[in-house]
Amino acid sequence: MQKKYFPFLSFLLLLVIATPFESGFIIQNPGWNNMIPSTSYLEIILWILITIILFTYWRIIKKEKLINLKVFLTHFILSFPFVLYARFNMFVRITTSLNAKNILEFINLLNIVCYTSLILFLLGQIIFIIYIIKRKKIMR
Repeated sequence: MQKKYFPFLSFLLLLVIATPFESGFIIQNPGWNNMIPSTSYLEIILWILITIILFTYWRIIKKEKLINLKVFLTHFILSFPFVLYARFNMFVRITTSLNAKNILEFINLLNIVCYTSLILFLLGQIIFIIYIIKRKKIMR
């Protein structure tokens, strides 16, 4: 395997992690008793964003030989916490509620986890977009 495919495969792994596997209808009993699972909008939006990022890495790999390793690692490390939060938010909520003494502390801890992971994700996307813009200017 060549090094240039490592960023693509890494974000492919993030896409698999971000994929809401419980999407679709689950039939409890024959007839009209269908249940729509509770896939959150956050999971769906994140899955779309990771798909766009994956497609962008694929296009970069096809045009260039290598992607800057520092930019890729920064982008991946900053994106990973939000993917985990979005996909496993119920686990995060349970863990946070076990460590909180009351409901206000629970809400504050949950907000800290949510907003920190979101800010890191957005920072990673900004760095990636700046990298793409600089590469386009260099390529011209």
